[in-house]
Amino acid sequence: MPVFKKPPVVEVWIAFDFDPNENKREWDLELVQQYVQQYASDLPKLEAMHEKKIEFRETSPTELPKVVRHTVALKQVRISDNAQSRFLQVADDHIAYHVLKSTAGYPGYSTVRDETAGKLRDYIELFQPARVRSAAIHYVDIVDIPRPPDGKIDMADYFIGSADLPENPFGAIANLSIQFLVQCPVDEGPLFLQLQSLPAPPESNVIRFRLDWHKHAVNVNTLDLTQVFARLNVAHDYMRQCFCASLTPRTLALFEPIDND
Repeated sequence: MPVFKKPPVVEVWIAFDFDPNENKREWDLELVQQYVQQYASDLPKLEAMHEKKIEFRETSPTELPKVVRHTVALKQVRISDNAQSRFLQVADDHIAYHVLKSTAGYPGYSTVRDETAGKLRDYIELFQPARVRSAAIHYVDIVDIPRPPDGKIDMADYFIGSADLPENPFGAIANLSIQFLVQCPVDEGPLFLQLQSLPAPPESNVIRFRLDWHKHAVNVNTLDLTQVFARLNVAHDYMRQCFCASLTPRTLALFEPIDND
């Protein structure tokens, strides 16, 4: 499997969903506070997402409905570092850890996995879920293709499985979005892939595309972190294989492959 000097990855995130233990009744906000405070030095910025519910009751056909109940519930907490390159999201029976490309370099899988492992371990110790129900890994790639003089490219020269519409009668393609859902042959749970065009920076002379890869590992059903990350390792290796198979050698050359020898 090739290694690249300039991989196109700009974001990687790993997420987990949990089955609560039998004693849980509602999302314990005190535990949420304890959990995020552990990372206050590394992830000092905090954002909270709330859900408002308003209940109305009609009193008469000639009067406006009256508000009889107004509740606000916390749905998600997100903490991040000052550079906005690392994010930890916490919701009810769910956590997700994001690492973005920064001046420090590209987010590699092993780095994201190792940083996520501690946060998963802390979550299990504090919230005591019955099991990790499922896990997921998501990659975002940005592919910049040098713009030819006529401003047109043949998609098949860069992306395996893509299709160009005939200019006659369609004309030029303004934007595109292609989605695939694949049953993974090596692990239970589907692989989702989306290829879409993006506007390139005005000063650049490239045609820009975004690739989203999402592999869901279902029926994990354990608290054994060795087994949990074994499933993620399989998912990651399969995604790398699909990445190399979905792009032509012409595209892979843009990322400057390194000779493994």
